[in-house]
Amino acid sequence: MQCKILVALGLLCVSPCATQSEEMKVTVQSIVAKDIWSVANGNHDGKPLVIRFRQDFRLKPDVHAFPKRIKVNWSYRGGESGMPDSVTSEAMGVFEDRLVSAVETDLSAVLVAVITNNNSRVWVYYTSSVPTFSKRLHEIPQEESPYPIDIEAETDPDWRFVFDNILSGTK
Repeated sequence: MQCKILVALGLLCVSPCATQSEEMKVTVQSIVAKDIWSVANGNHDGKPLVIRFRQDFRLKPDVHAFPKRIKVNWSYRGGESGMPDSVTSEAMGVFEDRLVSAVETDLSAVLVAVITNNNSRVWVYYTSSVPTFSKRLHEIPQEESPYPIDIEAETDPDWRFVFDNILSGTK
């Protein structure tokens, strides 16, 4: 249903619009299109913890089209804080941009959260196809040395990892 606004004789008339639930329906696609991120800071194992996440996933859209969770882990040598230095952080940013461009263009996968703590950054993706994700990952441009990453894939159709372990602690 579409909204119609009529202005006649200085009066504003508005026809009925879509119901509130129709207007507020949030999808994975709409969240990716909006691309609004939030950051949560804390401590874990005595080290700073930084979690960057797409905030509208807290609205729990229908995620069943992306039942496979992929964690991409980049271990690095950080200082006492366990946080990456600027060179490492820049390299991880380039990697992230390349991978997001490779998998989100057609929504074969979606980046949901990025966790940095204790000499490790983990990108949490959800996908409909692990082989497609893997293929796209292997096709992104490389630097002189291969990216120092490890990959873990698991079935998580209800996104319990994200909803229970990441987003539940954010406001």
